[in-house]
Amino acid sequence: MKKLLTLAIPLIISQLVAQLLVFTDVWMMAKMSILAIAGGGLGASVYSFVFIIAGSTVGCVANLIAIAYGKRVRQPDAGNTEIRAAVKGGILLSLLLTVTLQPFFVMLKDWLLMADQDPQAVALAMDYINALKWSMLPTLMLLVLRSLVSAFGDTRSIMVMSVATVILNVPISYVLAFKMDMGIAGLGYGSSLASLIIMAVYGHWVFNRPRYRQFNPFSKLHEYRLGTIKPLLAIGVPIMIATLLEHALFSGGALLAGTLGAVSLAIHQIAMQCLNLSWNIAFGFSQAASILVSQHFGRGEPNMVRQYAKQGLLVVTATSAVIGLFLIIWPEFLTQVFSIEGDVMAQELVTALPAVMIMVALCFIVDAWQLTAISVLRGMKVVIAPTISTVIGYWLIGLPAAWLLMKLMGVKGVWAGFAVGLAATGLMLVILLFKSLTRFEQQIKQQNDEDAHNHTKSANVTPQTITVL
Repeated sequence: MKKLLTLAIPLIISQLVAQLLVFTDVWMMAKMSILAIAGGGLGASVYSFVFIIAGSTVGCVANLIAIAYGKRVRQPDAGNTEIRAAVKGGILLSLLLTVTLQPFFVMLKDWLLMADQDPQAVALAMDYINALKWSMLPTLMLLVLRSLVSAFGDTRSIMVMSVATVILNVPISYVLAFKMDMGIAGLGYGSSLASLIIMAVYGHWVFNRPRYRQFNPFSKLHEYRLGTIKPLLAIGVPIMIATLLEHALFSGGALLAGTLGAVSLAIHQIAMQCLNLSWNIAFGFSQAASILVSQHFGRGEPNMVRQYAKQGLLVVTATSAVIGLFLIIWPEFLTQVFSIEGDVMAQELVTALPAVMIMVALCFIVDAWQLTAISVLRGMKVVIAPTISTVIGYWLIGLPAAWLLMKLMGVKGVWAGFAVGLAATGLMLVILLFKSLTRFEQQIKQQNDEDAHNHTKSANVTPQTITVL
């Protein structure tokens, strides 16, 4: 447990700092108007839906690097070669996906209007998206850098990098949004500029350290080839589909809430920030568990793989339960934060928010289960079956449940449907995880038995050969 916590805590702090960055954006939107929260939240949800295609595909580079890192124990040269290939493949894939996804941003406005969203909210959402889209490439590059250093256990630098991002981002965004009267677009441009600066500084720091110098992407340029992205696509595409389906569930919820009016959409966005808080803590633990599982998977150590998988599930269950209980007991905290004097919509929001938070709290534990299980399975290169499970849980159970319950309970029903879908997905993935752990143990046992048999056979043949000669 100590090793898991040592690796996870800096990642959790990093995720919470990133969440703080999103929270400050929402807070600054709230200082503009309730409509700004609705429009900016809608823009952020839709942008995340597009970005997740790239981010989740590139993100699996962390597992490939961690597996290669584990392989270095017995095969140092082969392990280092695989790490270099994964880093270069991640950078090349980041460039290709950034270019490929740009046309989506051009079509988003028409799609949002066709989805019956408030035209004013759509206009604000597009202002935010058109500024935020410039952060895609530097964010993906930072993801590759994070993957490299986290696989080596250097998660403290990730924490420092995240804190530096907030320190830089918040004042830049504030100046652009309020002092230069750029409004909600200023928040997007602030995030883009900050991510570009941090990418350059962090990249310079990483590749000037001795342990990472041999993986510098500007050395051995002949290693850049399309073949380096194939392992990433093999794992990343199924994971991308699974993650995209989860985000589609919540983006679909935003569209459902949007049909109920601006207040319901604003409540949905605030609820998403609460879920994101729990998710980010669970993500830190699950990412740490996934890295440790990948390392021991690369070394062929099934007992350690099972140990860290269990530890990951245990700790996310406990932390998510505590956060959910806090939210149920003290929902007034949120109404105080997001109450705006003089806004006619504010009283309606404050009245409806506590009941929705109960449903949100119910989502925390089951969401943590599915996140941890799918992260650990990815560390074992099991990706197809989890994707199928998410299709069933999110789209065949979760979204239909949200649509049906919305008609009975309003925006509260949307979140009740989410809880049903996440619970089904989490249970399926946990069952799949333990089946995969058993299968891996059997494979290693069989491999060890074969190696022992071959060694015995070789030992028995040698004296005969000597006698004949």
